[in-house]
Amino acid sequence: MRKILIIFMLVLVGSISLANFFRPDIRPGYGVTSTGWLSDYFEPLKGTNMDTPVYYMDSGVPGPTFLLMGGTHPMEIAGTVAATIFIENALVKSGRIIVLPFGNSSGASIGTVFYPNQPDHFLQIESKTGPRFLVYGDRNTDIEDQGVPDPDVYVHYQSGQELPGYESRNLNRNYPGRPDGTPTEKLAFAIIELIRTEKVDFNLDMHESDTPDNYSIVDGNKVQGGRLAYMLVCHQRGLEIGAYATMEIEFNYGVSLNLEESDIRFKGLSHREIGDATESISFLVESPNPGFDYSWRENADVLYDEKYPLKHRVGLHLATVEALINGYNMFMGTELTYSGVPTYSDLMENGFEAYLN
Repeated sequence: MRKILIIFMLVLVGSISLANFFRPDIRPGYGVTSTGWLSDYFEPLKGTNMDTPVYYMDSGVPGPTFLLMGGTHPMEIAGTVAATIFIENALVKSGRIIVLPFGNSSGASIGTVFYPNQPDHFLQIESKTGPRFLVYGDRNTDIEDQGVPDPDVYVHYQSGQELPGYESRNLNRNYPGRPDGTPTEKLAFAIIELIRTEKVDFNLDMHESDTPDNYSIVDGNKVQGGRLAYMLVCHQRGLEIGAYATMEIEFNYGVSLNLEESDIRFKGLSHREIGDATESISFLVESPNPGFDYSWRENADVLYDEKYPLKHRVGLHLATVEALINGYNMFMGTELTYSGVPTYSDLMENGFEAYLN
């Protein structure tokens, strides 16, 4: 019944799919040269709620291939909106860009259950063409799609690392995945297969965390949170590019990002495992989502918060794309170029809505 209600809502908000699974409302611009499905790289995903659309922007001019990923955690809405804006506006002039706007469609098919005090599943906004709904999903794969209860302890298959059982449904704890694993492991495996097949040179996984203002009380003491906010995590092969990117973003837009090398002790994460399992250089960026300060914020406004509005967070993600591509070109001597995408300054002036079709 829950999936049927979701499909009804998606028809109302403009989804063109009649399938019994989540399909995002993406309105591709002229720069999209072809579309496909993640199941093109791993057929067992086909016909399931784990399958998700893939958008290709091929200039036809030689250059590197870049993969942009949003929706690994569909409640981290700045990443999905940034990816959507890119698909609907970008024109690639040299090289090729592939966009996966909803990495975990299953998590997007349900409202947030991982954190308390979260917004509604569908958030209405006014785009440049009229009413539109943004999807605010969950952090993890829907347990109905996983098909089995969470274990008491999740054991990362390749490393043996132990984590809480619910992390078995967290895409960003399941890389590099495996073809005969759980649906979430199969999803991670399919993304790795896409990267290998398409010979992706570098990639960015867009995320959100709690804000620097967040805190918790531990043993009567106030402990500051939000360590991940405003952070760019780099596989060790991408540290020089990442360092350049953080300097460019601060110089151009006055926003400071902390640079961190991917820690080899923590397994299953995209910035670690994709970089180890493939030739692709991996990056992950975090923006501050006020909705994640759930322990003390009531009815957080994840769209128009005064300090951390969505336009700021989306702008940060797109500025990171811009800076990483510039850094990659500089260090690798390549030409990957595009136009049409709003800058951080554009978004701060005009709002994210102005760039959604």
